[in-house]
Amino acid sequence: MEKRLLLAFVLSAAILLAWSILFPPPAPVRPQPRPETAEEVAPAAAAVPTEVPGAASELVTDAALGAEVEETIELANDHIAVTLTNRGAAVSSYRLAGYQGDGGEAVDLVQTVPLAERALPLQLITASGPDSALYAVERDGEAVVFRWADGLGAAVTKRIALAGESYGLEVAISTAGERRAAAVSIGTGLRDLGAVERDNRLALWGEGIVNADGEIDRFKRAKLKEPRVLTPGQLAFAGLEGAYFVGLLLPDTPVAELRFEPLEYTEGEAKPTRVLRVSVLPRDGELRGQYLGAPKEYDLVRRLGRGLEETLDFGFFGPISVFFLKALRWIYSHVGNYGTAIILLTVGIRILLFPLMHTSTVSMRKMAKVQPKVKEIQARYKKKKADPQARAKMNQEMMALYKQEGINPMAGCLPLLVQLPLLWALYQLFLRAIELRHAPFALWITDLSAKDPYYVTPILMTATMWLQQHLAPQVGDPQQQRLMRMMPLIFGIMFLQFPSGLVLYWLTNNVITIIQQELTLHLVGERKLGGWWRSRKDSGR
Repeated sequence: MEKRLLLAFVLSAAILLAWSILFPPPAPVRPQPRPETAEEVAPAAAAVPTEVPGAASELVTDAALGAEVEETIELANDHIAVTLTNRGAAVSSYRLAGYQGDGGEAVDLVQTVPLAERALPLQLITASGPDSALYAVERDGEAVVFRWADGLGAAVTKRIALAGESYGLEVAISTAGERRAAAVSIGTGLRDLGAVERDNRLALWGEGIVNADGEIDRFKRAKLKEPRVLTPGQLAFAGLEGAYFVGLLLPDTPVAELRFEPLEYTEGEAKPTRVLRVSVLPRDGELRGQYLGAPKEYDLVRRLGRGLEETLDFGFFGPISVFFLKALRWIYSHVGNYGTAIILLTVGIRILLFPLMHTSTVSMRKMAKVQPKVKEIQARYKKKKADPQARAKMNQEMMALYKQEGINPMAGCLPLLVQLPLLWALYQLFLRAIELRHAPFALWITDLSAKDPYYVTPILMTATMWLQQHLAPQVGDPQQQRLMRMMPLIFGIMFLQFPSGLVLYWLTNNVITIIQQELTLHLVGERKLGGWWRSRKDSGR
């Protein structure tokens, strides 16, 4: 029983890890609600004020209004530097001051998409495509006001200002005439990836996300084949996310429709790239709220409220990941290096888990010693495998043997199962913590969120895993042992593309496991410290 549980645990962990990477589950999609009746719309509209001061009252519909030439306007604070263009009255650049790309430039959340259908944040999407009209521009205190009208009843006014010293823009948009049917773009894709991130197959970027009616839905750009239209009741936010950043609209006025549309483009001979275009249709032609382009930093998204902490998704064991994140940041505040912090965090976890690992190692050692007797029992019933009564009797004899030898068959496996949530929580943390992005460790490892460029740490991790396995008590039949011996190679291949921070954790964990294993065998009097090599030589292993 012990060897089967142990084998099942190792294989389950490997399969779970590989499956989550190669075949991520599709995001759950809520069914589209039925169209609302006029009686249902009225109370919802009344619940949120739709009057937009400084926008609706200033619409000019009886005279043509616009600009002759294209111009840009800059808005900046300590966190963001935003470039607005009067062509379409949209955001053409949204740079984050504290975060850099591969070349040292500030991260720009506006992605370059070579398509006519590309819509910039806050650009209108009309029946004929993204709005390319030239808007008249004026300053109103700290705000920028864009105005356009065709003189035939269609008109647009947009008022955009920095939301104080934050990562957002305060937005008020009013439309009249045929422009009332135009959607407001939240964006097309999310930022251009650098070469390092493009080479990371675990990179997450430009995925759709919405928080409506208290539920989070995510739309994978690779999975979405057709446009998806939602009619949300209460929309907290919607837009685009990556592993580290978000570009979201946080509306304060009702939204009639939310659209996620897949677009594809090809550059050179590369495979087609799919991006999502996200937009909202304001109710009654009025939209007021905030456009937010920000890092997915835990304290920040919690402080912003409106459920934005849900954008930082650490999975099922998220609370454990958050605890480890806080511990990692606390250690970093003292040592100043996230690589060192990962090592110290791993050491701390393993010290806390030492009693469990000690119990597991002792139990496995006892199981290894009684394996000859177990095989004798199995051999006696080998020809009666198909007989249920014979199998039941064999199991009874094996349990009697375990009781006689003072062995709990579950003692070796349960401590490992207890660790599984911790390992998975750390795995999710190292994949998504923005603190590790571009964080150096030492020598050639200059970015703990990227793979090891020379594959040194994955190779060392594989070697330590092999050594750990060969120093551990061997259980199971020869076929199972051969399968177990393949695990270091399987894990080594998987970890070649993993972030170096995650590989560093696993490497450190393997080294500590070997030390704890040897310490346990020393404590039970089976091996002197440092005498493992002689023990292996004498045993012929």
